[in-house]
Amino acid sequence: MFCAASTKLLKHSLNGRLWLSKIGNIKIKLHRPMKGEIKTLTIKRENDRWYACFSVVVEPKPLPANDKAVDIDVGLSSFAVLSDGTEIVNPPLLKKQWKQLRRAQRRVARRKTFSKRWRKAVRIVQKVHRKVFNQRNDFQHKLSCEITNNYALIVIEDLKVKGLSRGMLSGAVHDAGWAAFFAKLSYKAENAGRLLLAVDARGTSQRCPCSEPNGKRLSDREHVCVRCGLVTTRDHAAAMENTKARTEPSCANET
Repeated sequence: MFCAASTKLLKHSLNGRLWLSKIGNIKIKLHRPMKGEIKTLTIKRENDRWYACFSVVVEPKPLPANDKAVDIDVGLSSFAVLSDGTEIVNPPLLKKQWKQLRRAQRRVARRKTFSKRWRKAVRIVQKVHRKVFNQRNDFQHKLSCEITNNYALIVIEDLKVKGLSRGMLSGAVHDAGWAAFFAKLSYKAENAGRLLLAVDARGTSQRCPCSEPNGKRLSDREHVCVRCGLVTTRDHAAAMENTKARTEPSCANET
């Protein structure tokens, strides 16, 4: 970690040079113009690549106000379902790379631990994971930006993702990356002047939006209510239930 006082960014055409104390000038690829006041700089190494991560202080940029609200129910069969019925497909990022990952992991298993060839094989595994991470990150950034731009009130589930990731569906939960998505949505909403609410997710899939109990097993993906006649997907019904829950002050917590 380097203090802001010991770092200087010297821009030269499309590329820049970074000055670090006790190291000197090093060439960097500046991905976007530097904005705000630089507070800290973290230098990290990942998969044989070095990254300079700046933390800066910038003024928020509120978006034009509107009266649109949306409730989001995340899931595994689909990444998220909005209260208006829009379904966000869950991209099978890790599944697409599973063949390459298994091949790379078998290569690691055949090598002598800590040998030169073993380290090379480990880097191949790391590259596969890094590709999946970048793809997931890109997907979540685009989705969170779209939601923040279109809605003034955003309601999400107050999920205990850490606990869910310890069950039999841990692989699917990790691949979905709900916690990272909620974090991106949170700071984007704050910067845009939007309101983000988290409601208690317990029992939302076991009730109909008309308040009639509607028990379901985990394998049941369809919602059918004999009282009001609502027929929809499980996740859409839960999103509609969140809409009702946010109207009750005792169930909503501002984040």
